[in-house]
Amino acid sequence: MIDGAWVLAEGSIYDMYDEQRHVVDTLPEMRRYWLGIDYGTANPFSAVLLGLGPDDRLYAVAEWRYDSRAARRQMTDAQYSAAVRGWLDELGIVPEWTFVDPSAASFSTQLWTDEHPGVARADNAVLDGIRSVSNVLDAGLLYIHRSCEGLLTELPDYSWSEQAAARRGPSRQGQRSQRRCPALRRALHRPRVATPDPARHTAFQQQLTGQLRQFFLGHPSFGRRKEDTHQRHEEEAHRDEPKR
Repeated sequence: MIDGAWVLAEGSIYDMYDEQRHVVDTLPEMRRYWLGIDYGTANPFSAVLLGLGPDDRLYAVAEWRYDSRAARRQMTDAQYSAAVRGWLDELGIVPEWTFVDPSAASFSTQLWTDEHPGVARADNAVLDGIRSVSNVLDAGLLYIHRSCEGLLTELPDYSWSEQAAARRGPSRQGQRSQRRCPALRRALHRPRVATPDPARHTAFQQQLTGQLRQFFLGHPSFGRRKEDTHQRHEEEAHRDEPKR
């Protein structure tokens, strides 16, 4: 264990990952969705869609990726935005939040310009993110759909070297797979953000209104203010009456 994360000093960072245990061929109906994006131009661009199932477990539902080196063609922010939004449209899914690498400010701006909902800055803390992913994998709370080929290929290869363990950072050997793992980390180890739940929002508003009402009714000046307001209204009514 390194700095509280379930990893080996040498070998795979996610050593608790087991294909037989964590990979699924079918998915339940999801209750909520989040999207984590690892922005890349020279390096691969990846997006991992994370869902919360009815069993309160997390599922890596799907991924979209583009390797500009392999394709020998780079894409612009506008093209990446259109591609990701088109992919989500094909899935018929609108994620509540999309967590983007904080250093990719221009891409976040492009998503906002294209009116993509719920764009937020991701938490870029690598070790904390590794710890979060490790914990849910170890607890059996994260499953990965078999269609996420990039994630399934590179997760087991993300490794520590002896020198990396000493400095508490991933090895260069895992650098290539690190270009996939951040998208999952950013979807899972996300900042604390408000959940856009209309029912909860309405209940909160009603509770707040009730508390304010109780406060003002109990306030010693409330009755006097009410009387003063009533008296002022009567004076205005008399003033507006036509003179005989």
